[in-house]
Amino acid sequence: MIVIQPHAACVNVACFSPDGARVASVSEDGWAKVWDPAELHAGAPVWQVNAEADDEAPDLTPVFGGLSHAQFTPDGRTLLTAGWWRDVRAWDAATGAPVWNVVKPGGWGVGTLVVSHDGTQVAFAGGQLGEAERVYLFDLPAHGAVRSVRGHADACGALAAGPDGFASGGADKHVKFWSWTSGRCCHDLALRGIVRGLEFSPDGTKFAAAGGAVVMVWEMVRPAGTRGRRRPGPLRQFRGHGAQIQSLDFSPDGSTIASAAHDGTVRIWDAASGAERRAFAPKIGPLHHVAFSPDGLTLAFTSEKGHVGLLDVGD
Repeated sequence: MIVIQPHAACVNVACFSPDGARVASVSEDGWAKVWDPAELHAGAPVWQVNAEADDEAPDLTPVFGGLSHAQFTPDGRTLLTAGWWRDVRAWDAATGAPVWNVVKPGGWGVGTLVVSHDGTQVAFAGGQLGEAERVYLFDLPAHGAVRSVRGHADACGALAAGPDGFASGGADKHVKFWSWTSGRCCHDLALRGIVRGLEFSPDGTKFAAAGGAVVMVWEMVRPAGTRGRRRPGPLRQFRGHGAQIQSLDFSPDGSTIASAAHDGTVRIWDAASGAERRAFAPKIGPLHHVAFSPDGLTLAFTSEKGHVGLLDVGD
């Protein structure tokens, strides 16, 4: 296990490039940093940028600061970041040079983003607790006009892309499943608490959500006798965390799920049975995000106190 503390505030996301050669971290301190995983211990990023430092002040002061989310595009050439100044920004993944930015049309800042599997669409959302929030979309190659769908009755803090579309989760305790092309809500799933994390398995046959201290996993099933869009079916609940789960991720082969929680642990679950395979406590306080490397052998995790860590989970 390797752990460093390169940020001055909560690290909201760590994500791997598609080839696994880079891992990016973004924080509420406003910095995006890209690392060589093999050299993380040295604490020297390949590049870094204060992604929320603008010459002109925004017309809306955010309720939170800094960066909220990040994801590499499927071709690995671009890193997208989202922040509370309402921007989705694109950076050259190799150099950190700014490429373009898209501004959320209104309301509070951007809290989460997701890229479609084919790399053609981006969805983003955020908002303020107690206020309705739309989900915004734009075409990635053109990064032009932003369109939106109705979204949630409260802030939206989680998005996930699947083979059939994408899902959004909100503080209104609902998960909604959407079509990328039509923007139609295909299914609405009511939960008992605020949705913190969402993830589809790579093949789209399972869907996971974090609710409180429980990992919830649904089988995604097609309507009988059809090739229609999959919908959530039977539910299993994985219990073991002692506090709120902030993030989860499927392994690339879909066999396991990793979760990170405010109890300071990363836990790895058998996706089929719910059995806990391993648990790790890096002793750095509440954990915030977790992500598998593309080969499934490494987990990146982050903390509320600015840590970024790598954990070897290979057999």
